[in-house]
Amino acid sequence: MIITITIPPATECVSLTETKLHLRLATTVAEAVAYTTEDDLLDRLITVARTQAEQETGRRFITQTLTYYRKQWPSESYIKIPYPPLQSATITYRLTGDDDYDNTLTTADVDIVSEPGRIVLQPNESWPSGTLYTDKPIKITFACGYGLAVAVPENIKSAILLKISDLYENRGEVIIGVSVNRISDAMDSLLRQYRIHTEFEF
Repeated sequence: MIITITIPPATECVSLTETKLHLRLATTVAEAVAYTTEDDLLDRLITVARTQAEQETGRRFITQTLTYYRKQWPSESYIKIPYPPLQSATITYRLTGDDDYDNTLTTADVDIVSEPGRIVLQPNESWPSGTLYTDKPIKITFACGYGLAVAVPENIKSAILLKISDLYENRGEVIIGVSVNRISDAMDSLLRQYRIHTEFEF
C-alpha cells in the first residue's frame, strides 16, 4: 500500500503547555509558558508519541491530507479508505496515453460514517473502463482525522501523555520492569477501543 502525506497535521493532539503540566515541569499555565529550557525536546517527544499512537490504532488524529495510490479497481462496489475518521475523498485516475491524472471519478459517494470510511459506487454504476496506466494509476486524495485537538478523544490524549512521560523519564537505557509494563498496559487499555483491524488493498 502506497500512502504519502500531502498536507501534514497543523498542530499536535496535546500542547506543549499540557505536556509540561503533565510532566510536572510546571504547576501553572504561566509557569509552563515561562519554562522553555526543554521545548525542543518536548516538541519532538510529543510528535513521536502521537505518531506511535496513530500507528497502534491505525488512525489519524489531527486533520491531515493523504494520498493513497492503487494499481487496480476493486472487485467490490466500494474502496475502503485507511486511517479513519474519514472527512472527504476524491479519486482521480490515469489511463494509458494520459499525461497525468486527467480523469476524476464522479459516479461514487464518500461514506464518512463507516469506520473505516469508504468510497461507494452509486446504484447501477461501475468502475471506469479503459486500460489503466501501468504505475500507480489510481490516486485517492483524502482528508482524515478528528479535526482540531479539542475533538480528539480524551483517552487518546491520555495515552499520548503517558508515552511522552515514558520517553522523557527514560532517555537512557531502559530496564524492562514493573513501571515500564504498567505504562504499556495503561496505554493499551486507553487505545484498545480505537484500534482498526482492517486490511487494505493497493
